[in-house]
Amino acid sequence: MPQLIVPGSWRNATSGQARLELQAANLRELLEAFVHSHPTAGYRLFSPTGGLLDYHIFVVDGEQVPRMTPPEEVGLEHGSRVEIIPPLVGG
Repeated sequence: MPQLIVPGSWRNATSGQARLELQAANLRELLEAFVHSHPTAGYRLFSPTGGLLDYHIFVVDGEQVPRMTPPEEVGLEHGSRVEIIPPLVGG
């Protein structure tokens, strides 16, 4: 199963878990499985209308996914490692 690495600031929604293994064939399925298993994290990834928020960076197996790539086109394999990098703010 692919492994999802969540940002530290999201761990209150995952009961402290930093890494989650979820069944998914592509990035969209992985993110939906994450939200299904941890509903309180949903607002961090999806808009109220269900669209994926576009300000996150996703890294799959060490390669950044281009922002304009639809998540359903990002295939995952058994053992893929997906990291979510949230937007950085401040100055």
